Amino acid sequence: MTDVARRDATRPSTLHDVAALVGVSPRTVSRVVNDQGGFSEATRVRVMDAVNELRYRPNVMARGLITRRTNTVAFIAPVLNDPFFPEVADSVQTAAAACELTLFLAMSKGDVDVEHDVLLRLNAHAPDGVIIYPAGGGSEHLLSHLDQGMRMVLIDTEVDHPNAVSVVSNLRGGAGLAVERLVQRGCKKLAMIASTKSGPTLHRRESGFLDALPAGMERIVQAIDPTVEGGYAMASSLIEQHPDIDGIFAYNDVVAIGAIQALQASGRSVPGDVAIVGCDDIEMGSVVTPALTTIRIDRERLGNLAVRALVALVEDKPVDSPSVLDVELVVRESG
Repeated sequence: MTDVARRDATRPSTLHDVAALVGVSPRTVSRVVNDQGGFSEATRVRVMDAVNELRYRPNVMARGLITRRTNTVAFIAPVLNDPFFPEVADSVQTAAAACELTLFLAMSKGDVDVEHDVLLRLNAHAPDGVIIYPAGGGSEHLLSHLDQGMRMVLIDTEVDHPNAVSVVSNLRGGAGLAVERLVQRGCKKLAMIASTKSGPTLHRRESGFLDALPAGMERIVQAIDPTVEGGYAMASSLIEQHPDIDGIFAYNDVVAIGAIQALQASGRSVPGDVAIVGCDDIEMGSVVTPALTTIRIDRERLGNLAVRALVALVEDKPVDSPSVLDVELVVRESG
């Protein structure tokens, strides 16, 4: 019986087991597994067949010494109590797994100092790169990490740095679609509930809303903490200050849901008295009453774009920056 045949089936296969089965040196197996070249196509096929037969899985730490990669990436979300970000995290996880990458998940709480601390702690694990919604919507505080070699994909934030690329949703266009929908419904006085968490580069929703308003229409924009509670409080304030408002565009869906609750509590019907359009298209928006009309951001495509952009960045391959993700209007009952 050969050494390979006598191998304990309960023991994980090693590079030496693969080499013994194929009849080549361990170095040749290593070169094939790490795609380093210097072997024939026939050898590659034989080695990979043996890898599959023995269910060999390369040691990530050992491979990292050769490739200087850990096959790990991180995703940093500002918050996790807004369902949109866990849904994006799920899409990033799926895309990362398809690329045989392990994902770290972290949260910045939308705070620059917390984000800086998270990045410092992540750096100790040497991830190949980071996908991040920058706290405050800016990138200046990230430059020190980028200058030290950290590779980043910034979502909805643009930065000019060789170690960074951006994936940007067309939020300006989405806000325009929301205004167009409300005006088509016959709304005469619109307001936007914006976010106090948005930095200068994340004002696309607000600027898109203002740019799309018909000439002569009053420009009403009020910012709050982008939560259900914030949406409730601001909608209550808006209808008290402007009782003739008949259309609202909300920064995101949780704000829109809070606004619906406030309007219903005040005795106003949605969309009969006030029509509402949200943004993000979280799953919850389709089950509230009335179901939420919203701007859809394709989380699956967003996760794919972000992961593939990061892999290209890490491998020093060309990548478009920013990659622009189209959005679409989803018409339901609220607007």
